[in-house]
Amino acid sequence: MHDALQGVTVLEVGALTPGKYCGYLMTGWGAKSIRIERETQQGDISNEDLQLNRGKRSMVLNLRDEVDRKVLLDLARTADVLIESYRPGVTKRLGIDYDAIRGLNDRIIYCSLSGFGQDGPDANRAAYDLLFQAETGIFHTSQANNTEYMTSQTYLADSTAGLTAAFAITAALQARSHTGMGRHIDLSIQESLFSLLSVSHGTVRDGVPVSGRDSVNRSHRPIYNIYQARDGRSVALTAFSEASGRALFRYFGDEDLCQYGHDFGQRGAEAKAFLQRCFLEHDAQYWVEILGALEIEIALVQTPEEAFENKQLQSRNMILDTKDQAGQKLRQIGFPATSRRAPAIEPAPNAGAHQPSINEGSDHE
Repeated sequence: MHDALQGVTVLEVGALTPGKYCGYLMTGWGAKSIRIERETQQGDISNEDLQLNRGKRSMVLNLRDEVDRKVLLDLARTADVLIESYRPGVTKRLGIDYDAIRGLNDRIIYCSLSGFGQDGPDANRAAYDLLFQAETGIFHTSQANNTEYMTSQTYLADSTAGLTAAFAITAALQARSHTGMGRHIDLSIQESLFSLLSVSHGTVRDGVPVSGRDSVNRSHRPIYNIYQARDGRSVALTAFSEASGRALFRYFGDEDLCQYGHDFGQRGAEAKAFLQRCFLEHDAQYWVEILGALEIEIALVQTPEEAFENKQLQSRNMILDTKDQAGQKLRQIGFPATSRRAPAIEPAPNAGAHQPSINEGSDHE
C-alpha cells in the first residue's frame, strides 16, 4: 500500500485535524501532499503536526493576497486532490471554491471537509469534536452509565472524518480513472461519526431503537465485559464462544454458571458479580497470562503509551522509530496496511519549509 497512490498530488488548504489525518493516510499510501498553511501557523511545530504532517510539503500563503492566491491556483492546475476545511462560503469569498478550481482543472477531486456540511440548518455552526460525540450518540454508547460522563482523551470525530474522507477521495479517484472527470465531495464530520453507529444502532422502528436496544443488552453480558483486578488495573474479557466461556467458568470453579454467560438479566448479573469477585483475587497481568494460556480471550486494558510496546503492532510496522525535523529521536504510530519494505517517511516540516522550492519549480519537490 505504500505506493498505491504514487503520482497523486494532494493540496491541503486550511485543513484542520480531520483534513490533516486524511492527508496523513494518503501520504502513507504514496501520495504527495502539500499543506497550505495560514500565516498564524508559523512557529514551533505541534505534537499533532509531528505525527500527522510527516512526509508532507509545507508552504505559507495568505489567500486574501492576490499574489499568494495565484500560487495556490497554479498548484491546483495540476493537482489531483484539494482538501479544504473552511466554513461554508469562505472558499467562495477567497476565490478558491470548487467552481473556480474546476475551471482550471476539471479532473480535480475537491473535498470540502467541514463540521456539518455545506448546507442544512447547522452548516455554519462552530464545530468541535466533543459536540459531535455528544449529539450523534457515540458518546453515550461508550459510557458506563447515563449520569457520569467523562470526556474522551482522543478526537474520535476528527479521526473518523479523516478516514472517511480518505476513502471517499480514493473512491472518487477510481471513478475518475473511468470518466476522466473530477468531482466535489461534500463531507461533514458529524455524518462521518454518526455512520459508525450503523453497526449497532442503525435502525429505529416506530420510534423504538430496535438494533440499539439489542446492543445495550449485549453490553451487559458477563463473558464480554470489563473487570477490575486486584491491582486496580482492568482486563477486557471476550470469552464469547461456548468453548472459551465454559473453560472460564470451569477454571473459576462453577461451570454451571456458564449457561448465564450471555444473559443480561438477573442471572447474568449474578454471573458477572461472580466473575468480578474472582478477578479481584489477583493482578490484571496474572489473569492475562493464566487465562490466555487456556485459550480464553482476554486482554489488559492499556494506555496508548503501553500500546507502543505491543509486539503485534510492532511486527505489523505500526510502531516506528523516527526522528523529528531537528534530528531528535521519536517513536511514532505508523501507517496501516504498509509493510516494513515501505520507504521511510520524512519528518513533519516546519510551516513554510518548502516555500522557496515550490515557488521556483513546477515539480513542487
